[in-house]
Amino acid sequence: GPQVPDGVVIPFGTFRRLLDQPLEPGGPSVFRWLQQQYANLAKLSAKPAQQKQATAKLLARMRRWAETVEAGEAFRTQLHDALAKLVPGVGGVFVRSDTNVEDLAGFTGAGLNLTVSNAVGEKAVMSAIREVWASPFSDRSYAWRQSLMEQPEYVFPAVLLQSAFPSEKSG
Repeated sequence: GPQVPDGVVIPFGTFRRLLDQPLEPGGPSVFRWLQQQYANLAKLSAKPAQQKQATAKLLARMRRWAETVEAGEAFRTQLHDALAKLVPGVGGVFVRSDTNVEDLAGFTGAGLNLTVSNAVGEKAVMSAIREVWASPFSDRSYAWRQSLMEQPEYVFPAVLLQSAFPSEKSG
């Protein structure tokens, strides 16, 4: 209704498809690499200090990847068209996160991942989308959900672009 700004959803499957890209040229897909890394972490369960260090390295690598991933020309074209309809002119959007695992049994992850406010322009919105894709790989997000997941490689963020109301100040 009129109380909720219009929005556009970038579904979980978009991020999942990006995971099929190689992490590095000639290397395994990001998804396969994640599976290998999480299997290695499981083997370190008797060595908590080493496991913690390996986890931090894995999460940092995934954040760097997500913050720089090339989503492709088709994605950029769809984003351009969606933004032109959602915020004609110079309007901004809130770039909000969701994941496929925010509502597990005994766990609600609402607000756990990133929201970027008032991203204006396609370049800023694309940067914010990448930040949101990276946010489930923060130490905090990982720690909160990890005790409830056996296969953490199946965490896929979705993104909601929601039009922002023009304002000089808010809050």
